[in-house]
Amino acid sequence: MNRIKKHLTSYQYSIRGIWLAFRFEHNMIFHLAAAIAVFVVNSLLKVNQTEWLITLMLIGLAWMAEIFNTAIEKLADRVTKEQDPLIGQVKDLAAGAVLIICFFAVVCAVIIYLPYLLELKY
Repeated sequence: MNRIKKHLTSYQYSIRGIWLAFRFEHNMIFHLAAAIAVFVVNSLLKVNQTEWLITLMLIGLAWMAEIFNTAIEKLADRVTKEQDPLIGQVKDLAAGAVLIICFFAVVCAVIIYLPYLLELKY
C-alpha cells in the first residue's frame, strides 16, 4: 500500500510542476496560446486523425522542452547568480532545445495546413 501512496503522491508533485510552469513562466502562456490556436485551426480545417496526433505530440514536446528549460535555468540560478560561462552555455543549450522543437512544429504546421488552405481557395 505504501508504494501506491508514494506513486499517487508523485502525481501531485508533477501536477504542481505543470501548474508552476503555467503560473510563473511567460513563455508557457505563449505555448498555451499557440496550442489553443492549433486546436481551433485543426477543428476548422477538419484535419484527419493522424494530423491531430502529430500536432498534439508537437504541443506536448514543446511544453515538455519549455518545462525542462525552466528547470535547468532555475537549477543553474541556484548554483550561482554570478556570470559563469559554462552555466551560460547550459542555459543557451536548453533554450536551443525549445527553439528546435518549436521550429519543427512550425514546419510541420505548414506541411499539414498548407494543402487545406490551398483547397479553400478553390
